[in-house]
Amino acid sequence: MTIDRPGNVPDGQALRRDRLHALVARPHPDRVSSGLERVCRAAVDSLGLSAAVVSLIAPSADGRVGSEAIAASWGPGARTVEGLQLNLGEGPSRDAYVRRRPVLVSDLEQDLVWWPGYVPAALTAGIASAFAFPLSVGAVRLGVLTLYGAAARSLVEDDLADSLLLCEFATQLLLDQPVDELHDDTVLIEQLEFRDTVYQAQGMTMVALDVSLAEALARMRARAFAAGQDLTELATDILSGETTLSDAHRADEEHDDC
Repeated sequence: MTIDRPGNVPDGQALRRDRLHALVARPHPDRVSSGLERVCRAAVDSLGLSAAVVSLIAPSADGRVGSEAIAASWGPGARTVEGLQLNLGEGPSRDAYVRRRPVLVSDLEQDLVWWPGYVPAALTAGIASAFAFPLSVGAVRLGVLTLYGAAARSLVEDDLADSLLLCEFATQLLLDQPVDELHDDTVLIEQLEFRDTVYQAQGMTMVALDVSLAEALARMRARAFAAGQDLTELATDILSGETTLSDAHRADEEHDDC
């Protein structure tokens, strides 16, 4: 990965860039997922947080979250807590992507955030603070870098500066090797295949229930949550024919008619 280091920057910023560059960069290019994992590890190590995740997100027709996949992570439970947002359809990463600006939550239990499903689930998973930064270049949005803390805390000015530099590094990694050309990056491809599984199952559910795509995904999330199941596991069961939501849908309609 090549990181540009401009000559005319304040000394403090130059020192931070050099320090983070040493944590992230390697002399020779390697797989994008490995580079993004180093970004996550640098975030955890330099900021004293518990976990970090880079999620790739593609927009829907209305500009919101269309499809998403975890590209890299570092820290215990990182993928689990990020996966909550896929399962529940809400959380800091999704809001940062849609709003096109950082979402900084220093205390999930006390701060006023409207994530009724995500907040209790994240607290149960041992997460008390979350900081999500969109990865974008101009109008092009690539994904989100989300940082998690086990304790309630704020990011001070230097922490924010480090976070934004790490976002630059992650964005450049993605731009240097576009996602649709990552044929040799098996870890990333596997994650994207998991994402595709969810959306194939969403299409099947839409047809089976005769509802919109958005409603189909909402019903899948509700079914997965009620069963204590991961959304990708439910999607796999739907595609294999082991699970269908049509019976449950008809039962609901009969109950409503009574």
